[in-house]
Amino acid sequence: MRPFSCLTLAGLLAGCTMPVEEPVALETAPAAMPASFVGAEAATSDAKRDHGKRLSVVLGCNSCHGADYRGGNYSDDPDGGFIFASNLTRRMADLSDDQLVRLMREGVHPRRDALWYMPAKTLQRLSAPDMDALIAFLRTLEPAGRDWPLPRGGEATEALLDYGIIDQSPALVEEYRRKLPPDRGDAMALGRYVAAVTCSECHGAGLQGSSSAPPLTEVAAMGRERLAMLLRTGTRDDGMSHGVMKFVAVRNLSSLKDAERDALLDYLMTLGPPEIAE
Repeated sequence: MRPFSCLTLAGLLAGCTMPVEEPVALETAPAAMPASFVGAEAATSDAKRDHGKRLSVVLGCNSCHGADYRGGNYSDDPDGGFIFASNLTRRMADLSDDQLVRLMREGVHPRRDALWYMPAKTLQRLSAPDMDALIAFLRTLEPAGRDWPLPRGGEATEALLDYGIIDQSPALVEEYRRKLPPDRGDAMALGRYVAAVTCSECHGAGLQGSSSAPPLTEVAAMGRERLAMLLRTGTRDDGMSHGVMKFVAVRNLSSLKDAERDALLDYLMTLGPPEIAE
């Protein structure tokens, strides 16, 4: 969910906030979180697949693997290295459900060493029903298109790794397993879950910020109305766009259900301002 953003501190802190503590570091933090997206407990096979299809958009599978899931290239510089997103319509048949779960939760591929930019760090947090639905949808893809070469490192790909623009999935899985977003109780469980599997991909394991995105404590300072607009359109109230957040809002977060978006906003509004360094 790729939620890349370039948010800046704006407006006064909303009145109903709580100070945010450091992300909870747990030795044995569960990979999956105790919540699910709306519709996870689907009553029929068709409803389960439909839920998985929606999640594939919310979580950004189509951002890397394409709207038709046939994959494509990020970089094809023969000297600098190249990275291709797999053609999922052809690769699904090669993997068992157990292998797919391990690939998405641990970033471990059964037949090659490295996965480049596979967001296992956040996908590991998916609930079992959500993971099952996602796999059920992916299993419906009809083989089409061409296969793509395996990734190959080089000067350009090493630079992208160094800058944090891409990552090799297993490297961050453990950090995201240990550092969870602040827990605001059962009433905020859905919003925390949505933030944990979408926002945290760019904003850090515990929403504390990263080299590519600010702490979500700063985002909360925008206020609920302005933040709601950002989630819907990727733009501020003056019409200016927030970098790639505009694409993420339109392409991925637009597939959130109203209840999920409201829950996310409720949760984000509980995050207080960052500590001011002395």
